Amino acid sequence: MKPASTDKARVLLVHGMWSTPGTLDEVRDAFVEEGYDVEALRLPLHVPKAEHTPASKAKLARTRLQDYVEYLVEYVRRQESPPILVGHSMGGLLGQLVAARLPCKRLILLSSAAPAGINGLSWSAIRTLGRNLLRFPLWHSVTEVNLANVKYGIANAQSSALQQEIHESCTYESGMATFQISMGVLLRSHGASHVNVPNIQCPVLIIGGTADRITPVRIQRSIAKRFGTCGMLVEIPGCCHWTVGGRFFPEVRSEIFRWLGAAS
Repeated sequence: MKPASTDKARVLLVHGMWSTPGTLDEVRDAFVEEGYDVEALRLPLHVPKAEHTPASKAKLARTRLQDYVEYLVEYVRRQESPPILVGHSMGGLLGQLVAARLPCKRLILLSSAAPAGINGLSWSAIRTLGRNLLRFPLWHSVTEVNLANVKYGIANAQSSALQQEIHESCTYESGMATFQISMGVLLRSHGASHVNVPNIQCPVLIIGGTADRITPVRIQRSIAKRFGTCGMLVEIPGCCHWTVGGRFFPEVRSEIFRWLGAAS
């Protein structure tokens, strides 16, 4: 393990839906080993299921994407210098929304959720969301995933043991945020998931797996196209949505630090 270097930007990790900071343990450890000062952030109300109360679940259900973004923006503002933002899934979308408002050193998107204007709905995504889409009103509910959802659409290329581990670590998610992301393709620039791409001035790395079923690689291609020469797309053959650990993470890790080295 290398000591944290003072000449490297601080790294802030943003987890995705149904997740906690522990989701990003392998990512955090990789940055620590490379000598970065790194912190995995906890989005509001994203605590383990056992720690939730009826009141906290009700509050989470109504939490908006805007609330997550404001929390992250305030955190980034408190940093001494622009950080490297790394986001997984919904965290990738949130990273884009934050970077459109504040300077960042670098932006790394791992299996990012679709911003407004990019169609994030597909049969495989709908199947992964499962019965959550039957909750009404969705924006007043929490969503959650069962083991079958994890095995089919989140970690379909991972081992059974890791699929079980991922499921056990999953928590509740905001129905409002789920609804806002799902409706982004219709609301476009009027939606909460709209990213003002021209405001993002830093280099962007987009990583996606070709076997991703909830944020398919076509979404990552569309995101990369938006960034033009500022963006770099890396597709991991056979990799699922779980680009933050497991059997494909050594390749993901290699691509991250190769890119960071080339950009420094």
